[in-house]
Amino acid sequence: MTKALPCFLATICLATLLAAAPAQAERRVTDQAGREVILPDHVERVVTLQHQALDVLIELNAEDKLVGILRDWNKYLPATIADIAPVLSDLPMPGDLRTVNAESLAALHPDVVIVTHYMTSDVVEQIERLGIPVVKVSFFTGPKTEQAKLNPTLDDETAAYTDGLVEAVKLIGAVVGKDKEAGELVDYALNARALVNQRTAHMADDKRTTMYMANPELATYGSGKYTGVAMRQAGGLNVARGIDGYGKVSMEQVLQWNPQVIVVQARYAPVAEQIRQDPQWQAIDAVKNGRIYVAPEYVKPWGHPLPESVALGELWMAKKLHPALFEDVDMDAKAQDFYRRFYRKGYEGM
Repeated sequence: MTKALPCFLATICLATLLAAAPAQAERRVTDQAGREVILPDHVERVVTLQHQALDVLIELNAEDKLVGILRDWNKYLPATIADIAPVLSDLPMPGDLRTVNAESLAALHPDVVIVTHYMTSDVVEQIERLGIPVVKVSFFTGPKTEQAKLNPTLDDETAAYTDGLVEAVKLIGAVVGKDKEAGELVDYALNARALVNQRTAHMADDKRTTMYMANPELATYGSGKYTGVAMRQAGGLNVARGIDGYGKVSMEQVLQWNPQVIVVQARYAPVAEQIRQDPQWQAIDAVKNGRIYVAPEYVKPWGHPLPESVALGELWMAKKLHPALFEDVDMDAKAQDFYRRFYRKGYEGM
């Protein structure tokens, strides 16, 4: 009886198997890093190591194609996602935003791996040596010099994040054969934003409400992030726009900014009560006037936009900042409509 030779190099063995496999029809897509990627004509097995892309895949009703997701996905996405797509709780997690376990990834036999724009070239090349195509998504557009940065410098942040969102959703839709659904999702988000634009776009800076995004340990979002775009769209002004990207600030700086409104993301809800109780914060207008808001899960006012943050989040924020201007807007009805259309489930969050 002949013994099988041991396989010492997973990459060589996988390449041999791929060479012996029947040829598949291929197609080419250009990802958001400007890379031309050759994909199978029909993608059925997807690994995504990027949380915004994971959310979009669920909205496109493509979660049945997922065979692997990023570690800590539930840290970045709302708890309700696990109810909307129960399959997530059982999927392998072969990597994260910056790293990958090549052996675990290869065992999943994916047709494609979706990664974030700042995944380093050495990790991308490691995946490609396994014979697996890699698609980079960024959710923003901008100069080549900024495309691989976590905190890009963008001349027009609103245009960069709007165009980048549209591009990302349509790219992901093209990858998984959901072009029609991607177009519908993009159109819905942009049409919803138009309602906000009609009432806030021409608001002078001195009429805008100053805002601060409170994260744990005095971390916040500055320039180069979608958060400031969402605030401006809503008729607000990010007091931290002078800092670069995401980082920590001092209590003295927040006191100097003296924001009129403080927003806390749903995932960090306890921060809101900490601020209300902490004596250091009591001199700030937002605290004195009771204008500390915990954003519903769908707002997602993060560093990069998502369809629901454009369709619902900016509208929620605008209604909080300028209630008289948006008195006619029923946010619960809006949220229910979006969730039923794109998550195929009613909204049950806060």
